[in-house]
Amino acid sequence: MPTTPTTIHPTAIISPEADLAEGVQIGPFCTITGRVTLGPGVRLIASAHIQGPATIGEGTTLYPGACIGFEPQDSKFTPGSPTAGVVIGARCLLREQATIHAATSLDTPTTLGDECFLMACSHVGHDCRIGNNVILVNYTGISGHCEVGDNATFSGHVGLHQFVRIGRLAFLSGGVAVGMDVPPFCMVNERNRLGGLNLVGMRRNGIPRAEITEVRRAFRECFRTPIPTTEMLAMLDERSGDSPAVAEIAEFVRGSTRGVCPGMGRPPRVLTTWLQRRRRGEILDDVGHAQDD
Repeated sequence: MPTTPTTIHPTAIISPEADLAEGVQIGPFCTITGRVTLGPGVRLIASAHIQGPATIGEGTTLYPGACIGFEPQDSKFTPGSPTAGVVIGARCLLREQATIHAATSLDTPTTLGDECFLMACSHVGHDCRIGNNVILVNYTGISGHCEVGDNATFSGHVGLHQFVRIGRLAFLSGGVAVGMDVPPFCMVNERNRLGGLNLVGMRRNGIPRAEITEVRRAFRECFRTPIPTTEMLAMLDERSGDSPAVAEIAEFVRGSTRGVCPGMGRPPRVLTTWLQRRRRGEILDDVGHAQDD
Protein backbone atom coordinates (compact mmCIF):
# COMPACT_ATOMS: atom_id res chain seq x y z
CA MET A 1 0.00 0.00 0.00
CA PRO A 2 1.18 3.57 -0.66
CA THR A 3 2.94 5.25 2.25
CA THR A 4 2.41 8.80 0.96
CA PRO A 5 -0.82 10.65 1.73
CA THR A 6 -3.30 11.68 -0.93
CA THR A 7 -2.44 15.19 -2.14
CA ILE A 8 -4.41 17.46 -4.47
CA HIS A 9 -3.00 20.76 -5.67
CA PRO A 10 -5.40 23.68 -5.14
CA THR A 11 -5.42 24.49 -8.87
CA ALA A 12 -6.62 20.99 -9.83
CA ILE A 13 -10.29 20.50 -10.73
CA ILE A 14 -11.73 17.19 -9.51
CA SER A 15 -15.21 15.88 -10.34
CA PRO A 16 -17.38 14.93 -7.35
CA GLU A 17 -17.94 11.61 -9.15
CA ALA A 18 -14.23 10.76 -9.00
CA ASP A 19 -13.06 7.95 -6.71
CA LEU A 20 -9.49 8.49 -5.49
CA ALA A 21 -7.65 5.73 -3.65
CA GLU A 22 -5.04 6.18 -0.95
CA GLY A 23 -1.76 7.81 -1.95
CA VAL A 24 -3.04 9.51 -5.11
CA GLN A 25 -1.08 12.65 -6.02
CA ILE A 26 -2.67 15.24 -8.28
CA GLY A 27 -0.45 18.12 -9.38
CA PRO A 28 -1.22 21.64 -10.56
CA PHE A 29 -3.76 22.36 -13.29
CA CYS A 30 -4.94 18.76 -13.67
CA THR A 31 -8.59 18.08 -14.47
CA ILE A 32 -10.66 14.99 -13.70
CA THR A 33 -14.14 14.99 -15.22
CA GLY A 34 -16.93 12.46 -14.73
CA ARG A 35 -16.71 8.92 -13.33
CA VAL A 36 -13.00 8.38 -12.89
CA THR A 37 -11.41 5.80 -10.58
CA LEU A 38 -7.75 6.22 -9.63
CA GLY A 39 -6.00 3.30 -7.95
CA PRO A 40 -3.55 3.54 -5.05
CA GLY A 41 -0.47 5.62 -5.72
CA VAL A 42 -1.59 7.04 -9.08
CA ARG A 43 0.25 10.29 -9.89
CA LEU A 44 -0.84 13.12 -12.15
CA ILE A 45 2.24 15.32 -12.24
CA ALA A 46 0.79 18.49 -13.80
CA SER A 47 -1.68 19.55 -16.50
CA ALA A 48 -2.85 15.98 -17.06
CA HIS A 49 -6.49 15.55 -18.06
CA ILE A 50 -8.85 12.59 -17.60
CA GLN A 51 -12.38 12.36 -18.96
CA GLY A 52 -14.57 9.64 -17.50
CA PRO A 53 -15.63 6.96 -17.56
CA ALA A 54 -12.05 5.90 -16.89
CA THR A 55 -10.22 3.56 -14.53
CA ILE A 56 -6.48 3.86 -13.89
CA GLY A 57 -4.61 1.13 -12.04
CA GLU A 58 -2.26 1.27 -9.09
CA GLY A 59 1.01 3.15 -9.44
CA THR A 60 0.39 4.56 -12.91
CA THR A 61 1.90 7.99 -13.65
CA LEU A 62 0.58 10.63 -16.05
CA TYR A 63 3.05 13.31 -17.10
CA PRO A 64 2.20 16.88 -18.17
CA GLY A 65 -0.16 17.10 -21.11
CA ALA A 66 -1.31 13.47 -21.03
CA CYS A 67 -4.98 13.22 -22.04
CA ILE A 68 -7.06 10.14 -21.23
CA GLY A 69 -10.63 9.24 -22.16
CA PHE A 70 -11.60 12.05 -24.47
CA GLU A 71 -14.01 11.39 -27.33
CA PRO A 72 -12.86 9.13 -30.17
CA GLN A 73 -11.67 10.51 -33.48
CA ASP A 74 -14.39 8.70 -35.38
CA SER A 75 -16.72 10.55 -37.74
CA LYS A 76 -19.51 8.08 -36.90
CA PHE A 77 -19.35 9.03 -33.21
CA THR A 78 -21.78 11.75 -32.13
CA PRO A 79 -20.10 14.19 -29.74
CA GLY A 80 -21.54 13.87 -26.27
CA SER A 81 -22.69 10.27 -26.74
CA PRO A 82 -22.12 7.81 -23.88
CA THR A 83 -19.09 5.54 -24.10
CA ALA A 84 -17.43 2.70 -22.22
CA GLY A 85 -14.41 4.94 -21.79
CA VAL A 86 -10.88 3.80 -20.98
CA VAL A 87 -9.32 1.25 -18.62
CA ILE A 88 -5.59 1.49 -17.87
CA GLY A 89 -3.66 -1.12 -15.90
CA ALA A 90 -1.16 -0.82 -13.08
CA ARG A 91 2.31 0.76 -13.11
CA CYS A 92 2.02 2.33 -16.54
CA LEU A 93 3.99 5.41 -17.60
CA LEU A 94 2.23 7.90 -19.85
CA ARG A 95 4.71 10.58 -20.81
CA GLU A 96 4.16 14.11 -22.04
CA GLN A 97 1.25 14.59 -24.48
CA ALA A 98 0.43 10.87 -24.65
CA THR A 99 -3.25 10.32 -25.53
CA ILE A 100 -5.68 7.41 -25.16
CA HIS A 101 -9.16 7.91 -26.59
CA ALA A 102 -12.43 6.55 -25.27
CA ALA A 103 -14.20 3.65 -26.96
CA THR A 104 -17.03 4.14 -29.42
CA SER A 105 -18.67 1.10 -27.83
CA LEU A 106 -20.94 1.15 -24.80
CA ASP A 107 -19.81 -2.32 -23.77
CA THR A 108 -16.04 -2.59 -24.18
CA PRO A 109 -13.63 0.18 -23.17
CA THR A 110 -10.34 1.07 -24.78
CA THR A 111 -7.88 -0.94 -22.69
CA LEU A 112 -4.20 -0.65 -21.82
CA GLY A 113 -2.55 -3.44 -19.86
CA ASP A 114 -0.12 -3.37 -16.94
CA GLU A 115 3.36 -1.82 -17.02
CA CYS A 116 3.02 -0.20 -20.42
CA PHE A 117 5.28 2.70 -21.41
CA LEU A 118 3.79 5.33 -23.71
CA MET A 119 6.49 7.84 -24.57
CA ALA A 120 5.91 11.48 -25.44
CA CYS A 121 3.26 12.25 -28.07
CA SER A 122 2.27 8.62 -28.62
CA HIS A 123 -1.40 7.84 -29.29
CA VAL A 124 -3.77 4.92 -28.68
CA GLY A 125 -7.00 5.22 -30.64
CA HIS A 126 -10.53 4.28 -29.71
CA ASP A 127 -11.53 0.66 -29.06
CA CYS A 128 -7.94 -0.58 -29.00
CA ARG A 129 -6.87 -3.47 -26.81
CA ILE A 130 -3.26 -3.15 -25.73
CA GLY A 131 -1.57 -5.93 -23.75
CA ASN A 132 0.93 -5.82 -20.89
CA ASN A 133 4.47 -4.42 -21.06
CA VAL A 134 3.92 -2.73 -24.41
CA ILE A 135 6.29 0.10 -25.36
CA LEU A 136 5.29 2.95 -27.68
CA VAL A 137 8.21 5.22 -28.54
CA ASN A 138 7.68 8.89 -29.34
CA TYR A 139 5.11 9.86 -32.00
CA THR A 140 3.82 6.35 -32.56
CA GLY A 141 0.13 6.31 -33.52
CA ILE A 142 -2.18 3.31 -33.12
CA SER A 143 -5.46 3.74 -34.97
CA GLY A 144 -8.84 2.58 -33.75
CA HIS A 145 -9.81 -1.05 -33.10
CA CYS A 146 -6.22 -2.36 -33.12
CA GLU A 147 -5.05 -5.24 -30.93
CA VAL A 148 -1.53 -5.45 -29.54
CA GLY A 149 -0.11 -8.48 -27.74
CA ASP A 150 2.05 -8.50 -24.61
CA ASN A 151 5.64 -7.24 -24.76
CA ALA A 152 5.31 -5.71 -28.22
CA THR A 153 7.65 -2.79 -28.97
CA PHE A 154 6.95 0.11 -31.33
CA SER A 155 9.88 2.30 -32.32
CA GLY A 156 9.38 6.00 -33.00
CA HIS A 157 6.98 7.33 -35.65
CA VAL A 158 5.29 3.99 -36.29
CA GLY A 159 1.80 4.17 -37.80
CA LEU A 160 -0.83 1.42 -37.45
CA HIS A 161 -3.91 1.20 -39.66
CA GLN A 162 -7.32 0.51 -38.14
CA PHE A 163 -8.12 -3.08 -37.10
CA VAL A 164 -4.50 -4.24 -37.36
CA ARG A 165 -3.35 -6.96 -34.95
CA ILE A 166 0.18 -7.08 -33.53
CA GLY A 167 1.32 -10.34 -31.98
CA ARG A 168 3.15 -10.94 -28.73
CA LEU A 169 6.81 -9.88 -28.65
CA ALA A 170 6.61 -8.27 -32.07
CA PHE A 171 9.03 -5.43 -32.83
CA LEU A 172 8.27 -2.60 -35.26
CA SER A 173 11.19 -0.53 -36.52
CA GLY A 174 11.15 3.25 -36.61
CA GLY A 175 8.96 5.01 -39.14
CA VAL A 176 7.21 1.96 -40.58
CA ALA A 177 3.57 2.03 -41.63
CA VAL A 178 1.67 -1.19 -41.02
CA GLY A 179 -1.68 -2.10 -42.53
CA MET A 180 -1.52 -5.89 -42.16
CA ASP A 181 -1.26 -8.18 -39.15
CA VAL A 182 2.16 -8.86 -37.63
CA PRO A 183 2.56 -12.39 -36.18
CA PRO A 184 4.04 -13.02 -32.73
CA PHE A 185 7.83 -12.78 -32.36
CA CYS A 186 8.29 -11.06 -35.74
CA MET A 187 10.06 -7.83 -36.69
CA VAL A 188 8.80 -5.32 -39.24
CA ASN A 189 11.59 -3.41 -41.01
CA GLU A 190 9.70 -1.91 -43.94
CA ARG A 191 6.11 -1.12 -44.82
CA ASN A 192 4.11 -4.34 -44.36
CA ARG A 193 7.25 -6.50 -44.58
CA LEU A 194 8.66 -8.90 -42.01
CA GLY A 195 12.42 -8.59 -41.74
CA GLY A 196 13.04 -11.46 -39.34
CA LEU A 197 12.40 -12.52 -35.76
CA ASN A 198 12.73 -10.56 -32.53
CA LEU A 199 15.34 -12.96 -31.20
CA VAL A 200 16.64 -10.53 -28.59
CA GLY A 201 13.16 -10.03 -27.18
CA MET A 202 12.47 -13.76 -27.17
CA ARG A 203 15.65 -14.50 -25.21
CA ARG A 204 15.04 -11.68 -22.75
CA ASN A 205 11.56 -13.02 -22.06
CA GLY A 206 12.83 -16.47 -21.22
CA ILE A 207 11.67 -18.40 -24.26
CA PRO A 208 13.69 -21.65 -24.31
CA ARG A 209 16.37 -22.14 -26.95
CA ALA A 210 14.55 -25.15 -28.40
CA GLU A 211 11.40 -23.07 -28.86
CA ILE A 212 13.35 -20.31 -30.56
CA THR A 213 14.87 -22.87 -32.93
CA GLU A 214 11.43 -24.19 -33.86
CA VAL A 215 10.13 -20.66 -34.47
CA ARG A 216 13.12 -19.88 -36.70
CA ARG A 217 12.47 -22.99 -38.78
CA ALA A 218 8.80 -22.16 -39.10
CA PHE A 219 9.61 -18.58 -40.09
CA ARG A 220 12.02 -19.70 -42.82
CA GLU A 221 9.52 -22.12 -44.28
CA CYS A 222 6.37 -20.01 -44.03
CA PHE A 223 7.37 -16.36 -44.35
CA ARG A 224 10.59 -16.13 -46.35
CA THR A 225 8.89 -17.18 -49.57
CA PRO A 226 5.34 -16.05 -50.45
CA ILE A 227 2.93 -18.98 -50.18
CA PRO A 228 -0.88 -19.23 -49.93
CA THR A 229 -2.32 -18.85 -46.44
CA THR A 230 -3.83 -22.34 -46.53
CA GLU A 231 -0.42 -23.84 -47.27
CA MET A 232 1.19 -21.68 -44.58
CA LEU A 233 -1.33 -22.84 -41.98
CA ALA A 234 -0.82 -26.47 -42.93
CA MET A 235 2.94 -26.12 -42.46
CA LEU A 236 2.54 -24.26 -39.16
CA ASP A 237 0.05 -26.81 -37.84
CA GLU A 238 2.44 -29.61 -38.75
CA ARG A 239 5.20 -27.97 -36.70
CA SER A 240 3.04 -26.80 -33.81
CA GLY A 241 2.60 -30.18 -32.15
CA ASP A 242 5.82 -29.93 -30.14
CA SER A 243 6.08 -26.14 -30.05
CA PRO A 244 3.62 -23.87 -28.22
CA ALA A 245 5.28 -20.83 -29.80
CA VAL A 246 4.68 -22.11 -33.34
CA ALA A 247 1.12 -23.02 -32.33
CA GLU A 248 0.67 -19.42 -31.18
CA ILE A 249 1.78 -18.16 -34.59
CA ALA A 250 -0.57 -20.59 -36.34
CA GLU A 251 -3.53 -19.48 -34.24
CA PHE A 252 -2.69 -15.83 -34.92
CA VAL A 253 -2.51 -16.36 -38.69
CA ARG A 254 -5.77 -18.31 -38.62
CA GLY A 255 -7.53 -15.40 -36.93
CA SER A 256 -6.32 -12.74 -39.36
CA THR A 257 -8.87 -10.79 -41.38
CA ARG A 258 -6.51 -8.21 -42.91
CA GLY A 259 -3.86 -10.67 -44.02
CA VAL A 260 -0.43 -11.23 -42.52
CA CYS A 261 2.67 -9.25 -43.46
CA PRO A 262 4.87 -11.29 -45.81
CA GLY A 263 8.59 -11.77 -45.35
CA MET A 264 11.25 -9.96 -47.31
CA GLY A 265 11.81 -13.08 -49.41
CA ARG A 266 14.98 -14.84 -50.44
CA PRO A 267 17.06 -13.51 -53.35
CA PRO A 268 17.24 -15.87 -56.34
CA ARG A 269 19.82 -18.63 -55.93
CA VAL A 270 21.59 -17.64 -59.15
CA LEU A 271 22.08 -14.13 -57.75
CA THR A 272 23.55 -15.30 -54.44
CA THR A 273 25.86 -17.71 -56.29
CA TRP A 274 27.01 -14.91 -58.60
CA LEU A 275 27.75 -12.61 -55.64
CA GLN A 276 29.70 -15.31 -53.82
CA ARG A 277 31.84 -16.08 -56.85
CA ARG A 278 32.42 -12.39 -57.49
CA ARG A 279 33.68 -11.93 -53.92
CA ARG A 280 36.11 -14.78 -54.53
CA GLY A 281 37.54 -12.84 -57.47
CA GLU A 282 36.42 -15.23 -60.19
CA ILE A 283 36.01 -13.83 -63.71
CA LEU A 284 32.30 -13.72 -64.54
CA ASP A 285 30.35 -12.58 -67.52
CA ASP A 286 27.20 -10.44 -67.33
CA VAL A 287 24.91 -13.35 -66.50
CA GLY A 288 27.07 -14.85 -63.79
CA HIS A 289 28.77 -17.71 -65.68
CA ALA A 290 32.51 -18.24 -65.49
CA GLN A 291 34.22 -17.17 -68.69
CA ASP A 292 36.55 -19.49 -70.53
CA ASP A 293 40.20 -18.36 -70.52
